[in-house]
Amino acid sequence: GCGGDDNEPTVQETPSQSPSPTTPTASPTPKTDEEKAAAQLTKYLEVRDLAQFKRTIDFKTLNPVATGEEFLELQDTVVDMTQADVTKTGEYVHTLGDPRNRGNSIEITDCEDRSGVTVKVKGKARVPDYTAPDGKPLRNPVPVKYTLVKDKGTWKVSESDLLWDQSC
Repeated sequence: GCGGDDNEPTVQETPSQSPSPTTPTASPTPKTDEEKAAAQLTKYLEVRDLAQFKRTIDFKTLNPVATGEEFLELQDTVVDMTQADVTKTGEYVHTLGDPRNRGNSIEITDCEDRSGVTVKVKGKARVPDYTAPDGKPLRNPVPVKYTLVKDKGTWKVSESDLLWDQSC
């Protein structure tokens, strides 16, 4: 009987410990869709930047963060860079604006600073390194609007729009 009594306090300790792990998991406020989308955009930008610098795509890292047009656009960019012998070195600086929930999508504008990135074509630095659709040098930093949609329950970047005629 005493051996059974010794086991009972152990059993009672387990339920008393059970609320303890429940409390920490319940205490963090669940992330909003906007926060989740911003975190996914940050991951996407890391994947995109690395893909451009390495001129190759790791689909294990791209698949969870991009879909649709943006997914295909990054692949096209990397292929084009390889074919034209374009290399990029350095580091982009991304400053994300506040997410705007559009119902079925979330838009986030990134103020992208390219001043730390060097673009070379066939080994020679390209000057200006980026041009706007009007042929003039692209301002830096430049706003890029990203649209994220839910894909299989996860926010993913589905498209981007370079706002070349606007400033950050």
